[in-house]
Amino acid sequence: MSMKKVVIGLSVLILVVLLVGLRGLQRLSDQARDGELLTIYSAAGMQQPLDAVIAAYEAYYLERHGVPIRIEVQYAGSGTLLSQLQVRSEGDLFLAADQSYLDRARDMDIVQETIPLAKMTPVIAMREDAVGQIGSLSDLMEGEWKYAIGTPGGPAIGTVTEAALEEKGAWGRFKEKAAVTKPTVNDLATDVRIGAADATIIWDVIARQYDLEMVSDSYLDRQGVDVAIGVLTATQQPAAALHFARFLTAPERGMRIFADHGFVVKEGDRWADRPEVNFFSGGVNRRALEPILEEFQKREGVRINTVYQGCGALNAQLSTIRNQDPDAGFPDGYLLCDVYYLDPVEDWFERGRAVSSTPIVIVTQKGNPHEIESLEDLTRPGIRLVLGNPTHSTIGGLTDRLLKAKELYEKIQPNVAERQPSSGMLVPPVVSGAADATLAYYSDTLPERERLHVIRVDSEYAQAVQPFTVAYTSQHKQLMYRLYDFIGRSEEIYAELGFGWKLGRDVDEFEVMAPAGARAPQTGGDR
Repeated sequence: MSMKKVVIGLSVLILVVLLVGLRGLQRLSDQARDGELLTIYSAAGMQQPLDAVIAAYEAYYLERHGVPIRIEVQYAGSGTLLSQLQVRSEGDLFLAADQSYLDRARDMDIVQETIPLAKMTPVIAMREDAVGQIGSLSDLMEGEWKYAIGTPGGPAIGTVTEAALEEKGAWGRFKEKAAVTKPTVNDLATDVRIGAADATIIWDVIARQYDLEMVSDSYLDRQGVDVAIGVLTATQQPAAALHFARFLTAPERGMRIFADHGFVVKEGDRWADRPEVNFFSGGVNRRALEPILEEFQKREGVRINTVYQGCGALNAQLSTIRNQDPDAGFPDGYLLCDVYYLDPVEDWFERGRAVSSTPIVIVTQKGNPHEIESLEDLTRPGIRLVLGNPTHSTIGGLTDRLLKAKELYEKIQPNVAERQPSSGMLVPPVVSGAADATLAYYSDTLPERERLHVIRVDSEYAQAVQPFTVAYTSQHKQLMYRLYDFIGRSEEIYAELGFGWKLGRDVDEFEVMAPAGARAPQTGGDR
């Protein structure tokens, strides 16, 4: 082979390698531009730490996932950004300087999930030569000081300034005396730093970042705010948005950076690229909960290891897990069969909030051959009953409570042919004809509705109320709170399965079974 042909061959080979390499780089560039891009709307006061978090996240993401990710940020006042988001249905995340903006955004269906990050307090920041002369809002307002304020309705600092002076009864005069208004908190700090203003009202953390002298005021102290990030409803990539939000709010990741910038950070979830949590649920919730958990895992990019069982058995299992350690299988969250089971685990779990309820009904075969229409009819001689076991299942305990409240417990015992350990085992004997009747959850009758006759029971005791709670030892509390909120958006699923809706109600509103019998429950209809 001639030298000329060898040179040509090598040249062609090098060209092919270069083309392949360029195409690979182009693919990575396309991914960063198209598939791996997040857009954040952020309060301007968050710029320094957020830029640092983004740099850390982009480096982490490339190392962990092998592809780059690009994050674009629009900085402005929280109020200005919220106004933009009302007319602009795009983007992924909204980092607000005040949780109240996210609350309003949720009310307007602009934001779905929210995660707390830090807290800030407004202070009076000033030039060095004003130190000792400005000690309060009154000093600032009564003196001949040239001060700047945040634009009302623009940055969050403008809103809290107005609120503080409104409480003091001096907003109108204070606003009138202001030398200038500014659209962001950073603009206010800059004005003082360069001497364009003698003083201003900004966040304590911003004053520290700009190395400004500051003093507190009782009216300002009462206007402290929570910084939080929200996932926009408009996002087309919720798992990616939540992945960054979790990174931002993890103590060993983004929260550490915010703390380094002077923020007082909140309690955050332990960082995991794909969190894996344990979840216990009473069996009565299973049919409603399974599709909800599947969708939640997909949206969050997490894995939930769920155990469904009777709550008596679940509570017994909890006591065997040493130190309530989630890494040893202790659940991060628990959706119980009934509020009764909260008290035995109160040292391990938060008090929790109600989610749903399901009626306890009398169930007979289709056509109701024994003409049973009330609890009293179940005491008639010859009626074969299957009931829940009170030591193994919630339905058993609640059934006994109901019967005792109606003064029928002793009268019905001769007809009890069998006690079952779980609610799911009560309806099949009636369907097969092995029993004449049972007391079961209405939701358990729906799969066999064409083969059953159901009689409602007129009593406040004829229901189970399902509460949701989070373990004190969980390293993923915020994730569990988001799961509760996600379940709260699923009322239609619960309604289709025969559940009532009691979302958010205090568990203490509902009667629990006492060892000596039943106490009178507080009344209240489903919401």
